[in-house]
Amino acid sequence: MQAQLEAKVQKVYEVAALSDSIVAQGWVPYDPIIVWEHPKQKGHYIVVEGNTRTVALRGLRGERLDRERKKLDKIKKSKTSFGEELKAQTELVDQLERVVASTDNLKAYPVAAKSAEELLDRLPRLMGVRHINHAQQWKPYATNLYILSLYERLFRQRYGDEPSLRIEQDLVAAVAKMVSLGETKTRRNIQAASAFTHFKRAYEEQLPEGEAFEDADHYYFELILQNKYPQEQFRFGKDALRLPPESEKALFQWAFSHPRSAASKDDEDGNENVFYKAENIRLWQQMRTYDGKKRTSFAEQFDVDDPDSARPMKLVESEYLQHKTAQSPIDVIGALVRALQELKGETLISQQQHLRPMLDEASVLVENYRKMMKATAGD
Repeated sequence: MQAQLEAKVQKVYEVAALSDSIVAQGWVPYDPIIVWEHPKQKGHYIVVEGNTRTVALRGLRGERLDRERKKLDKIKKSKTSFGEELKAQTELVDQLERVVASTDNLKAYPVAAKSAEELLDRLPRLMGVRHINHAQQWKPYATNLYILSLYERLFRQRYGDEPSLRIEQDLVAAVAKMVSLGETKTRRNIQAASAFTHFKRAYEEQLPEGEAFEDADHYYFELILQNKYPQEQFRFGKDALRLPPESEKALFQWAFSHPRSAASKDDEDGNENVFYKAENIRLWQQMRTYDGKKRTSFAEQFDVDDPDSARPMKLVESEYLQHKTAQSPIDVIGALVRALQELKGETLISQQQHLRPMLDEASVLVENYRKMMKATAGD
């Protein structure tokens, strides 16, 4: 059972990256490990917070240390090894032994709960404070899956296992209170996690060879829910827990039907999908808003009911941007400033991994414009 749990943690969380960090920096008890003593097995504790760290440490203290020691012995006995190789391997084993010595005893904090039911009632508030509204935040998909699990537990307590899961506002409100989020955001988080999970299950086998869905692809569903026009086009209703089949088909065809190599993520030209990144959903909304003001038809070039007719977003985007540049620079920059002022802090935090590269690019552009104007002015 323990091996199965550890294998699950290895699959879901970035244990390898954490292990490398511990080896490089040593063990730093920066955050407490939280445990629960099973009421029927005194002295038997279950880790409820810190599983990734404990799995990483078990691997380093056991299999990894044994493997590196054997490798060191082999290097010492080899006639073909050289000094730098021996030095590097000796330093690695020494570092692992220091990690072992510093983790023979770990400080853990118990959660007071007399039963599993009481523990389940206490955990949402604990996890919400630590991982949703705190510096130790989970990534968006992990956060939303957790919120979805809380909602499903309340729904099953009310209705049992037979009815299909559905959105009920009072239950959404109860979960929102547990995790200290607004009701609208909580509902969207539940919808996004549910819809992406269903979408992955339905289309995983249709991905191009060598491709796989990533947790970051969940961002497509968050953006659809945040932008009115795409939400309407995909028919993602206020209380829906998945996209309609025809909408799932269109999204897959537009965003995932062609390979997305590692190079393509940084090189937009290498991605042949209609949508080359999730932010295209927001761009689609911007096009729709622009169409309404300028009587253009950029957004209409993406029809969910006729996905084959859609042109690549990068081509439509180019035409859209060319059309916008015909405006006064004051209009363009003014619109950008207003849009930035409307952004909410929680949105920036939850989507920071996607927004940072865009903000960096914007900073470079702004600085180039400043230099150009300064040079032109003769300063």
